[in-house]
Order: sequence, then structure tokens, then C-alpha cells
Amino acid sequence: MPVYLDVANLIFDKQALEKKYKGGCTQFRIDWKVDDTDTSQEDDELICLARMNIDEFEIDALIRAGLSYDEEQGYSEDFVALTRYGGAIWEVKWLSYNSIYAWHVDCKKWQKEKAFYISEEMRMEEISKLLDEGVEVFQTIKS
Repeated sequence: MPVYLDVANLIFDKQALEKKYKGGCTQFRIDWKVDDTDTSQEDDELICLARMNIDEFEIDALIRAGLSYDEEQGYSEDFVALTRYGGAIWEVKWLSYNSIYAWHVDCKKWQKEKAFYISEEMRMEEISKLLDEGVEVFQTIKS
């Protein structure tokens, strides 16, 4: 399922969290208050943390909890730093994205198509009409 991109995002592969993060996804949600913020998102494959700036994320805490990060290369296979206006700081094989959404390469085809439609094809008139009707257009695309 695609997650909506905020200004600055750290996006995690839930499989990596389960394997490497001390306590898995459950502990990660607690440590990073995933359920307590309006900006954090989760779908079947990803957890996304959002901030105003990339440098606000505590990478050292992620490393201490078991995730990998190569400081010299500025790279991790377990998560990716991605900004809405600048794209990914590094690329990973398991994530695709555009200017509005990011999704795991294994997410459902219809979800990828919906993310593409909203971000690439939907006209402002349609978006405005839906927003006026109370439909939150820009949110995590779920089943």
C-alpha cells in the first residue's frame, strides 16, 4: 500500500524491522510513537516516519536498536530517507516512489495504479471537489 509523502520521511521495510530491530515492528511502533502521531503511517509492507527536516531523525537510535546504516556511504538497506521535493537520499531495491507516494515493490497492483492516478493524472478540479466533500485524497492507500 502506498504511503503519502510528507516533507521529510524515513521509510522502513517491515520485514527488516521484524528481523533486525530489537522487538520487531511492535517495539518499533512503541519506540517511535507510530500510533500516536498524525504524520506516521503504516501499511502492509512499510512504516513511514515524517518530520520537517531529514536531520531531525535519530539514526544512531536506529543503529543501536539493530538496523544497519553505513555512515561513510550514507546508506541502509533497512530504511530509506526520502524528501518530497528532493527524492530519496539513497535508493533501495524494495521501494518505488513519485512526488506524492512511496510504495513497496510488492504492494498490490491496484494500489500502485491508484497512487499513480492521484499523483499524475487527477485534475485539481477533481481533487478540490473531493476535499470539499470531506474525502481525504492524500492519505495512505489501503485495501
